[in-house]
Amino acid sequence: MHAIHHPTPSGRGAGSAGRFSLAAASLAVVVSAAAVGADEPVSLWSREGEDWPALLGPRGDGRSRLSGAAIPWPEAGPPVVWTTDLGEGYCGPVAALGRLLVYDRIDDVCRLRCLHAETGRELWRSSDPTDYADQFGYDGGPRASPLVAQLRVLTYGPDGLLSCRRLADGARLWQRDTVADYHVVPNFFGVGASPVVVEAAGRTLVVVQVGGSPPESRPVAPDRLDTVRGLDSGLVAFDLESGREVWRASAELASYAAPLVAAPLGRPRLLAWMRERLVAVEPESGLVTGEFRWRAEKLFSVNAASPVLVGERLLLSECYGPGSVLLEIRADGPRGERFEPVWQSPRRARPTSTLLAHWATPLVVDGHLYGTSGRNAGDARLVCLAAESGQPAWHHRGLGRASMTFLDGHLLVVGEFGELELVAARPDRYEAVSRATLVDGDGRPLLEPPCWAAPVVAHGYAFLRGKGRLVCIDLLE
Repeated sequence: MHAIHHPTPSGRGAGSAGRFSLAAASLAVVVSAAAVGADEPVSLWSREGEDWPALLGPRGDGRSRLSGAAIPWPEAGPPVVWTTDLGEGYCGPVAALGRLLVYDRIDDVCRLRCLHAETGRELWRSSDPTDYADQFGYDGGPRASPLVAQLRVLTYGPDGLLSCRRLADGARLWQRDTVADYHVVPNFFGVGASPVVVEAAGRTLVVVQVGGSPPESRPVAPDRLDTVRGLDSGLVAFDLESGREVWRASAELASYAAPLVAAPLGRPRLLAWMRERLVAVEPESGLVTGEFRWRAEKLFSVNAASPVLVGERLLLSECYGPGSVLLEIRADGPRGERFEPVWQSPRRARPTSTLLAHWATPLVVDGHLYGTSGRNAGDARLVCLAAESGQPAWHHRGLGRASMTFLDGHLLVVGEFGELELVAARPDRYEAVSRATLVDGDGRPLLEPPCWAAPVVAHGYAFLRGKGRLVCIDLLE
């Protein structure tokens, strides 16, 4: 039976895995037209507010428009509405029409559950088989957050299986085995860049980092990705309706950073920071219109934080080598762009003197950058920088590699080890307005490490993921 915990019980239930026997196929699987045209689901929200249908929210910037939050919190922290047990995985949920889509792994299946967002009650579940094993010993669950678009739910598993289901009941509409289709050599930690959707030429495209190679491509050892070469499917766009490929672009290998949908210089673009470089792509045609290399020279390194739009400029930030760079975007012919550095992190900079983002995407608030700087939990700092100059304003330690979401003038911060802070988004000093450690009825922490997913905020609730558990808190009471 599905386990839901409300604030009063103290025991932990055990969720069971629903199994689905359909094997992963290399071609798109399409269900009947009657199934696609089922009745549209009604909203289940009892409050006004905005949904959070994708990684980094409705605008892809990690910012909620929630106002009227209960600030400061009570001494015990914000009220816990419900909790539910989770399997393996690191990605956060998404919320749409009063439904929370939660993606994890139980045994040998990646499981997608649709829960009533305000109560945690399960509405439906569906699963995909997986045999993914992490070569560095991390768990084998999903890294990429689900995505809701046009009453469909998309998931991108650690083994590269891209699945599209109907939001109303989880019925499978199509799926693509990108690893088999595009001859993908496994990345260090499997597939982890969340998909995005973009409107182009009158249809909706699902765009994912794939990073395929020639069929005969083999590394000299499983971790020697420096010997692997890409072909033509770094970025691939699929039709949302059918799952058929529309275009493929770039010979870059994949990273863990979700592409950014933007319109610099008034031109619609997909800005995908891939394994070696940033790639700008025209959504309608798949034409690569600009590139910029930004990557550590170390073999064992990744790009994981998504690109951040700072006005008409673009921020890239990583933690293994060069750190951050702010890029001016300039026209290069009628359809091309070139990227020129405005500032970049000083050579061998420390986490306190610049921004060295690991996987948590920085936020922009009133001309300042807020984020976590540092590769490891021990050296990581919460930092604030002036966006236009890169000059540090303040830093704060103690939260590890924290993730955050902006709401109502504050940063809702989840520390790597489960601490919650509500930090004023002000550049003159670090100011924690509230702190809390959420506990169950027996005083045991509800959020256990690693807590690596950013908070999801929708209709006055926040959804927080720790190891083995998802927690819903009320931000308005």
